[in-house]
Amino acid sequence: MASAIPHLHFPVAWKTNPRIRKRKPATSCSLSEASPLFRAAKHTIDAYVKSGMVIGLGSGQASGMAIEYLGQQLRAGALKDLVGIPTSVVSASEAAKAGIPLGEYENSSQGCFLQIDFAFDDVDIIEERTLISVIGRRRLQGEESIIQEKLVVSMADQLVFMVKEDLYKCGLEGSIPVLVESLNWLETAEEIDDLFLGDAEVWRRPSIGHADPLGGDFPLVTREGHSVLDVIFTSPIASLAEVAESLEKVDGVVDHGVVSKFPCKAIVASESGLSIVDNVPTNTVGGV
Repeated sequence: MASAIPHLHFPVAWKTNPRIRKRKPATSCSLSEASPLFRAAKHTIDAYVKSGMVIGLGSGQASGMAIEYLGQQLRAGALKDLVGIPTSVVSASEAAKAGIPLGEYENSSQGCFLQIDFAFDDVDIIEERTLISVIGRRRLQGEESIIQEKLVVSMADQLVFMVKEDLYKCGLEGSIPVLVESLNWLETAEEIDDLFLGDAEVWRRPSIGHADPLGGDFPLVTREGHSVLDVIFTSPIASLAEVAESLEKVDGVVDHGVVSKFPCKAIVASESGLSIVDNVPTNTVGGV
């Protein structure tokens, strides 16, 4: 079963280098504003963020665009009194550069968690209808945290995933990252391998160099001290929910990259426009 999630602490304010804040790459606006993901990021902020909110700040390309646009809205006075809760070291840095105030997720003086009104995030792939998704396939490094990212998005009252059209599908493929206790990681890997025998391979993720089943000479260890196993499916994944449930029953598994949140929305970006999908029973879809 998954272990208890550790408390996360974020600084109340991040100092920002004024020179960095003033510098705007000449190509970023012209390229990003023409992209479907930028339109998804802009729509997310315009449609769902209100003044006075506590916002979970996602990780990834679309989230970076949303953070930058959110900072522009703050500086223009269109939004005010926002507090950002980053899902990663990268999103914290991007928010600081954009001038978004960052808060502490946990109120240490009162021993309670800060209420998150709304969160947005990227995903590596997302399942049609259910909107169950996978994170942590590529961007996870030693300073990033699946635990932190999942905690922030799971505690939000409202959640939006921003995703390209080709990543919104059924019959998902590829890998699912799994965090395991480092001490007995090999036994856990073998149990997971037996669990999905014939349908997946289990490799330990390296921090640098080439991957191999044992993680190479420099296996990745997360900042919480866990090893990362990539469960690489060689057959289509019929149900992410069933995979997550099976993984959580394995001794030594701490967490995994499957994110399940109800209710939530997905903004699916394509060259022809945006589709907004939610996972309520009616599964309504709208166009933008």
